[in-house]
Amino acid sequence: MKICKIYIKGFQQFQDVKLDFTNPETGEPLDKVCFIGSNGTGKSTLLTVIKFLVGVVMTNIHLSINPTHNRYNFPGKVLFQVTYNNKVYFIFCFNTRVILFRSITQIVSNEELVEKIFGESQTEFNEIYWREFTQGTLNDVFINEFKFKGNGKDLLIFSPAESANNSYSSIEDVPKTTVNEALELSKNFPFYAEVSSGTVNTFWKLLLYNLRKRAEERDAYENQPENLVKVKQQLIEEFDGISPKILEYLNIVWEKILSKAGLYFDVKGANNPFQLNDNLKAYIKLKGQDTVIPYSELSTGIRNFIFRIGHIFSLYFNREIDRGFLLLDEPENSLFPDFLFDLVEIYQQIIIDKRGQNNTQMFFATHNPIIAAQFKPYERIILDWNDDGTVNAKKGITPEGDDPNDILEQDFEVRELMSSKGVEVWKRYLLMKDDLKKAETKEEKFKLASEINKIGLAYNFPG
Repeated sequence: MKICKIYIKGFQQFQDVKLDFTNPETGEPLDKVCFIGSNGTGKSTLLTVIKFLVGVVMTNIHLSINPTHNRYNFPGKVLFQVTYNNKVYFIFCFNTRVILFRSITQIVSNEELVEKIFGESQTEFNEIYWREFTQGTLNDVFINEFKFKGNGKDLLIFSPAESANNSYSSIEDVPKTTVNEALELSKNFPFYAEVSSGTVNTFWKLLLYNLRKRAEERDAYENQPENLVKVKQQLIEEFDGISPKILEYLNIVWEKILSKAGLYFDVKGANNPFQLNDNLKAYIKLKGQDTVIPYSELSTGIRNFIFRIGHIFSLYFNREIDRGFLLLDEPENSLFPDFLFDLVEIYQQIIIDKRGQNNTQMFFATHNPIIAAQFKPYERIILDWNDDGTVNAKKGITPEGDDPNDILEQDFEVRELMSSKGVEVWKRYLLMKDDLKKAETKEEKFKLASEINKIGLAYNFPG
């Protein structure tokens, strides 16, 4: 399932906005989308709107033509256009009403339908009206299949922006959990997960769960009748070939950033939690030394990165995910610019399920041009203010992988890339070049040329 478009009317700053998440050449829904725009334009709000669709509507949607449930309570009109099993569906939310229906045209763009829905005079819904614009009857069996459910192959992850002060910094040893708590996941594995400093213990629990699950699967494998005659070493090699080790794979993911900071994840030194009250003990250490760096003493950026990436990775590890949504607010949080150039690629790698499939649609909200440059122009949604204080949306301009300064100028529309001090120096630089042309003595020319050269090299001004 992928979201193709969202139409919003009468909701906060989004008074009349169309968001298009499709490839302009193929019409297919995008795998990843990036929201950019100045503060207050609604980037985080859009992530919340998508979370509302999946986390609330898609878990409680009903067959009734005009259901009324206070739990929806969307203060405006919003129409979601989604694809599911190669068919186009619309989900319309208006106050407490939610309606699911199919496109009669099977074409992604159905502007007439949208216009009918958002017509100012249309305040009530009736079965005859909707039959004109819908195809077939959505029965209870389909509705049940359409819903997002726990303990299955559906996954919604929301990762809000973090502040510098968060509970990551209060970890005294390792995040708190036990084998007993981890085993509860086998009874109830929810489809929704928040990835934040407040859920770091849940991340650790997921690691423990995967470790214990693998141990149980190994015992079952070794006790299969055909394996009882095999030697232990053969069984270990065979099982390792079919069952991945989560800490070793986590180490590969974390290494991408830890190595740049002179750190490493001590996989070999991790304990083997077995008793119900045991916890996983695994630490970050300095390279070339045996010195443990407590998680609370890691830099804010590295700590946010490893826990955020690790949590998301563990939600996909050794699982089959047929429908997924990943919502990331400010993925660049507190990271040095050099760490950001491959960040989107890292996220793309960790949402691959055990079958090697990527069935997750990612939505990013960022202020960082380095992050935005990792998206194709039509994958960038630029939010900007109208004169009346409402917000409009348009697609990006600069190509994928372009210089972040070009992204700043053209997509972020930051016209002046220098501070007032830099502008002052630039103006002085230009005046000095004019003075050089007018200089009469060699001494004056030499002095001006030396100063011009010095400033030009320092500020990388054109010659």
